Amino acid sequence: MSDKAEVPDKSKTSDKLLAGVIVLNCLIPGENVKGIFDVTISNANNNRVSSLAEAIRNRRLDLFKDIDSSRLKLYKNKEYAESAIIYTLMKDNVAILDGTEWMDPENAIYNYFNGRPKLSFQGEKGVDVIVYPPTEREDK
Repeated sequence: MSDKAEVPDKSKTSDKLLAGVIVLNCLIPGENVKGIFDVTISNANNNRVSSLAEAIRNRRLDLFKDIDSSRLKLYKNKEYAESAIIYTLMKDNVAILDGTEWMDPENAIYNYFNGRPKLSFQGEKGVDVIVYPPTEREDK
């Protein structure tokens, strides 16, 4: 037995932090507050946004069974309360809100959700990701 205290390897520690599991609240434009659904996914540093799109598709097969997950457009909500998002998108379900950021499918999920506290507004779950299905224009 050694009397030296074990010092954790920082490179291994940071990998563990990056490999956490996160729960993201998602909303499809045109749905109300009851339409907010959660998706659980690994936040590992090699897990891509395309994996999140696949998890969302699988979570909502009722809507996306005939849609390839690569056709879903994901936007990170950076500043809005769910009530503001729902109100705006009920009026215009293809609007891209100013306080959102397109999530590139090739980027790591960690680039968008890296352990910072989630947005929360009193009495609301919060919306982390807005999921835009393909539009009719894209189908042509």
